[in-house]
Amino acid sequence: MTQHPDAMKWNGRYQTDGHYRQQGRASQLLQQFAHLLPKDGVVLDAAAGVGVNALFVAQLGIHVVALDISEVGLRLLMQKAKELGVGVETAVFDLTTPHFPQNCVDAILNFRFLERAAFPAYRQALRPGGLLFFETFVHTDSGDVPSYFLAPGELHHAFADFEIVHSVETAVRGHRSGNMRPVAQLIARKPGDWRLETGDCTNL
Repeated sequence: MTQHPDAMKWNGRYQTDGHYRQQGRASQLLQQFAHLLPKDGVVLDAAAGVGVNALFVAQLGIHVVALDISEVGLRLLMQKAKELGVGVETAVFDLTTPHFPQNCVDAILNFRFLERAAFPAYRQALRPGGLLFFETFVHTDSGDVPSYFLAPGELHHAFADFEIVHSVETAVRGHRSGNMRPVAQLIARKPGDWRLETGDCTNL
């Protein structure tokens, strides 16, 4: 995994500024709707980076599994978790080719990251009644790389068969630049019978 181009890129970035990134605040969307998170469930933080959102959830006393392709980012996350006295499970994981057990987590966080191949994997991993928290950038400029940006309306459409709790396209302030950037936000609940047999995502 360490030879993966994305792993090399993000390992280098986090070695340079990972501690600075950890000084940021958890997503405003996550903070606003944190009351929806399952207190006794398992939350999967996809592309967790240095773990600002994962640590926020762990401090609520919720079981968190943080995934990222960067070993350096996850190492910084574990160091911070130890300082804070909270537990977070981590796994080096390539979300470009994702696979999860079926019905194994109660919520998934996807912030500032886009991999469309993960959409069906998220559907599979969420337990019936589970929540998807999603926020990432929307394509608005001819200079944007489409594979890294959502098209307007794309996120809502992709999960339109879920129960939509919150869906909006808005602008948020960049953590580092301070500039306002367009994003799509979605909180959606997977339909179905919660009594179905569940799997285990804690052994990735």
